[in-house]
Amino acid sequence: MTRIGRLDADLVAIAAEAARGVLSDTDLTLVSDIYIASFAPSELCGMTNPLRSLSHAIQTEFPRLRATYHGIFKTGGDALFTALGAMNGASSPREPGVVMVLGVEKMTHLPPAKTAGLLSQRENPHDRAYGATLPALGALVTRKYLEAYRVPESALHEVAVKNHENGSKNPKAHFQNTITKDEVARSPLVCDPLRRLHCAPTSDGGAAVLLGTSQGDVWYRGWGKGTDVPLFQEREDISRFAATAQASSLAREMAKIRTGDVDVVEIHDAFTSFEFINLEEMGFYTMGSAWRALEAGDLRINSSLAVNTSGGMKAKGHPIGSTGITASVELWEQLTGRAGVRQHRGARLGMIQSAGGVSNESYVFVVDSVS
Repeated sequence: MTRIGRLDADLVAIAAEAARGVLSDTDLTLVSDIYIASFAPSELCGMTNPLRSLSHAIQTEFPRLRATYHGIFKTGGDALFTALGAMNGASSPREPGVVMVLGVEKMTHLPPAKTAGLLSQRENPHDRAYGATLPALGALVTRKYLEAYRVPESALHEVAVKNHENGSKNPKAHFQNTITKDEVARSPLVCDPLRRLHCAPTSDGGAAVLLGTSQGDVWYRGWGKGTDVPLFQEREDISRFAATAQASSLAREMAKIRTGDVDVVEIHDAFTSFEFINLEEMGFYTMGSAWRALEAGDLRINSSLAVNTSGGMKAKGHPIGSTGITASVELWEQLTGRAGVRQHRGARLGMIQSAGGVSNESYVFVVDSVS
């Protein structure tokens, strides 16, 4: 994983750096397939053929590589889900089938307002026509959720405080500073009720993982994908994320686990309310109750369930196309005892939840330690 934040490097250089992290010490003859994710490389970086540009960057770095390139996938979760399905027999890569999944995004070189407009156009042109940016849609979800389940707005502040505390312990996080509830409450309003410190930053960064059929440090024990209706206004209940519930159920069924077995979760928290909603849809808490668990001391490192030990998107940063892969890196570190001062004691089983847009699609993965 590269550093996440405001980087001087361009998109192809960030992708090459992430690839070096897993390929430099790998027998390149074993690598058969490479899956690449980047949410909006054409819109944000002006690439006419992003798959060609990014595969060329990797190939230039590793000229002896003879792999088939796949993509561009919109999110790291999408790329990871597709790669795991292919390796599991849906469309088998050629032997021996070691696969790299790479996610990368470059976002900070543009003014934030322009970035928001380009991202909304990429996500749903119909909503974009009515001026609906992702923060605006996130605010609609948040307001409905707070009212439907009588969740106090102050609970959103607590998520930001917790995740910044975790991010302060992550040397690769975008934000490595702690914040207070008062600072969150006083931060500028973005879209009512969301304030600036309720929102994940736009970030640059990349991450990569290697998947193989032989035993590694951790293994993906189960995975699932869920979808919701394409148009936001057609959803049955905008305070709920049906795609996350579906994906989590499929992943847990495949892995044959219960939520109570899980020690650590990396979850989609582009807005702090989304951490609560996704946790509840995954089955960890009943709807509207996750904030009470946080208030009681849960969701923190070394509590019964650690959530977003990396700092989450809120503090680690949110380079969209790589976020599902950065979560994989965090769980690899947690489950192998490499997380340093943010290590969750006894971390053996983890889950990742990665979404596209306002949970139009959601991907959930169960990750288990080997030892």
